[in-house]
Amino acid sequence: MKRVAPLVPLLLSALPLAAQTPAPPAPRTPVLLGRAVTPPPAVYVPPAVAHPPAGANASAGSGCTIRDITKLGRNPTPGELRCRYAARGPGRFGLLSYLDVPVYQPRTPQPGTHIVGVPGMPHPALGESYEQWEWRVLRTTYGSSARTIHNETRLLDPLFASRLQEFERRLRVRGVRASRRETWRAPERQAYIFQQGRSRPGPIATSTLTSWHNRVDRFGRPAARAADYAVAARDLPVFHQVATELVLETYGADSNDPGHVYLPDTESASGMEVAVLRLLPRVPHVTLETGRPYDEQPIPGMPNYWRELTALFITRWEPWAKTDVTLPAIALGSVHLPPAPPPPPPPVPEPIRGKRGRRGR
Repeated sequence: MKRVAPLVPLLLSALPLAAQTPAPPAPRTPVLLGRAVTPPPAVYVPPAVAHPPAGANASAGSGCTIRDITKLGRNPTPGELRCRYAARGPGRFGLLSYLDVPVYQPRTPQPGTHIVGVPGMPHPALGESYEQWEWRVLRTTYGSSARTIHNETRLLDPLFASRLQEFERRLRVRGVRASRRETWRAPERQAYIFQQGRSRPGPIATSTLTSWHNRVDRFGRPAARAADYAVAARDLPVFHQVATELVLETYGADSNDPGHVYLPDTESASGMEVAVLRLLPRVPHVTLETGRPYDEQPIPGMPNYWRELTALFITRWEPWAKTDVTLPAIALGSVHLPPAPPPPPPPVPEPIRGKRGRRGR
């Protein structure tokens, strides 16, 4: 308790400001389209808030001169958070609920969750936003190299590799048969997997372009901090128990990727910084597995809705990703939706006053 006592006054002083901060608006309930849609003409509406590019090289006039938590303040704005982590575009900044690592949620039809501020992770091209990065990936055709799978431990971060060897040894002792499927993953392969369920058929396989599989060291050499295993369902409880013993993170036995173990690197965000940011209602906790806030209630039909919006976007390329789409009337079959509220009456036009000596028209 004595070690964390100096943080208490800082956290308590941040509470009043955090309490006054309005919570982010509730997610808009989407229109449920129960079948595949032939992409009709769409009208795209620009995002309500467009943030200028933020980064270390931004001019002082833009306010992007933040280098550390002491310059961030106790109640930072979304723009200041993006500045601190060089995140670009109108998406949302957040913290992974189980990683305490800064992430960025682009405002795209099928949202992704991408880690920012962590050295060695893939990132958008120079001058490119996270939204533009996603849509460039979805419209790119990758060659056979994107299907190359690596499972060597020499391509892992040394700390993670040593812990993974002990992890596999304990699994063998306990009689768990786990086959290592993949360790380091090239960014091109990650992008290829990201396309599945979006611009390629199949279920959604990942919601991130910045997986811990893709990490490299400061020399650009593979230094992954994640590994995938094939393990029988009956052995999953012991598999995850051993991972917990070695302080390895997992998505859980009931997730869509139960054989995934990883060791995040949280050096880019200090404990004090994470503690302060957690107090702000405008900073959502999100999960890398789903790319959505952890406390968001699932909406029936949401994946299908995202796929339809993605199909519309792919067929009508725009240089900037926009998510608000107006669709024409479509027969919904057995899907019954509540009637939309009637539109407000148009304003009564003011009478036109005629000029002296002439009749009003």
